[in-house]
Amino acid sequence: MKSWKLAAVLPVLLALFLAACGPRGGSGSPLDAAPGRATEPPAIGLLLGTSPADHVLHQARAWAGDARLVARAAGRSRAHVVIDRFGPGPSSSNVVYDARVASTTGLNKLVIGNQLRNAEWTMESAFARESASTTPGPINLVSGVRSLAQHLQAFPHQTTNVVIFGDAVQTAAPVDLADPLQLADTRESLRSVISRGLVSPAECRGWRVYMVGGSLTPDGGLSSLQDEQLREFWREFFAYCGGRLVVWDSTLISFPSSGQVPPARWTAQHKLIIPLPSSVLFRPNRAVFLPGARPVLEELVRKLTVLYPRATAVIAGFTAMTAVPISGPSALVLSRARARAVAAYLRAHGVSADRLRTHGYGDQHQIPGGLAANRRVVVILHLP
Repeated sequence: MKSWKLAAVLPVLLALFLAACGPRGGSGSPLDAAPGRATEPPAIGLLLGTSPADHVLHQARAWAGDARLVARAAGRSRAHVVIDRFGPGPSSSNVVYDARVASTTGLNKLVIGNQLRNAEWTMESAFARESASTTPGPINLVSGVRSLAQHLQAFPHQTTNVVIFGDAVQTAAPVDLADPLQLADTRESLRSVISRGLVSPAECRGWRVYMVGGSLTPDGGLSSLQDEQLREFWREFFAYCGGRLVVWDSTLISFPSSGQVPPARWTAQHKLIIPLPSSVLFRPNRAVFLPGARPVLEELVRKLTVLYPRATAVIAGFTAMTAVPISGPSALVLSRARARAVAAYLRAHGVSADRLRTHGYGDQHQIPGGLAANRRVVVILHLP
């Protein structure tokens, strides 16, 4: 009699045990699958820069913690992860990892946990193995984004979180964001990309984009203004193709994140701020143009006569603060002379004088970046 009772109870106990050890519901993360769509996982795309500067950071494991953070989030939500790359050269974009970070055959919590940890480790290892591009050429993040979009479209999924690691200073045609005039005019630069058919309105629909280390260039980094201008270009870029930029930083603090990066402060003021190093325009300690200054000055003329014919311009000259005074004219006199030289060039090429104002500030208003960064002429266009 007792053995019969035990035989009847054992299946019930076994079922309760397996239910307790089996997979449990998610924590409500933004990456979790919605009810009724469990077969469609969330997607995570990682886009890795492969320029030499990016590779230095990669070798130093500067982003190892970020990759681990993403891997843990992918494991929690059973996300499908694609790791792609971008950089110089036509073959810089290719998939280095494409898999779902999930348990495969686990029947209980212990096995599932082990399989998840192994899947997360495999993803991290693929990230860590990425190497520098051996093909010289301009940085082409726009092409990398398009390639990643195609790879993500290859499987059904729900939410899409995309993390971009590396130098985001696009230098491949049709834009060169290393050029301060193109970087300052983010909307015109984006129009150039759109006009070439390199991005479409629905290409990154619903993406939440995290950009890590975008301002870390081979020269060490951008100024705070240039960082803001580069961030604004990519904010507008992803807004155009249907996504939103949620993080712009040197590292990931949390993942996933909500919210979005706000527009740059100067966009609401309807102005463009164009900082030009004096080393590009002028001979040392003089207000005489260098031979190589002509393309920069001609682009200024184009902006004021073709793109923004009703805009006014404030041209401000600055010098660096040095322990030993510069020889020749004083810092204030030199800064004024350089601002006036730029204005004179613009007037000589069709920009009316009543649209131009000049100021010289000498060594006032120093900015980070040392002597070279402070020897500058800043042109501020006020748009109607």
